[in-house]
Amino acid sequence: MSIKIAIPTDDGVTISRHFGQARAFLVVTMEEGEIIDQELRELPNAGGHDHHHHHDHDHDHHHHHGMGGNPAHMAKFEHVRDCQFLIGGGMGQPAMQRLQAMGLQVALTDHRRIADLLDEVKSGQVKHNPRRVHHHH
Repeated sequence: MSIKIAIPTDDGVTISRHFGQARAFLVVTMEEGEIIDQELRELPNAGGHDHHHHHDHDHDHHHHHGMGGNPAHMAKFEHVRDCQFLIGGGMGQPAMQRLQAMGLQVALTDHRRIADLLDEVKSGQVKHNPRRVHHHH
């Protein structure tokens, strides 16, 4: 059985330190501990309008206003809807809760390079650092 892991990134090489500011997701498909596919999913530029086409499903999910109602922020969640895991460098508690509510397992890593993280993923020993959750007071 294959699994998809979404990794927030700005350049496809390093892990973004903040989920909400990432420019893209590297979606890695793994099967039996081996990487079988990688896809860089670029996000619409924050603040701009989303000009790329949406898929014909889940249109009723584009109208949530819980995360400040920012359409660019909402698009991030749509980009990882088909993934089982998200491993990032940091995110706020609301984003983490929303991803978990969508059924994704979330881990926050101290790694900076995606290649180093993927070595850890292949070994089955991904370490979650709860201090990477950003708490907004």
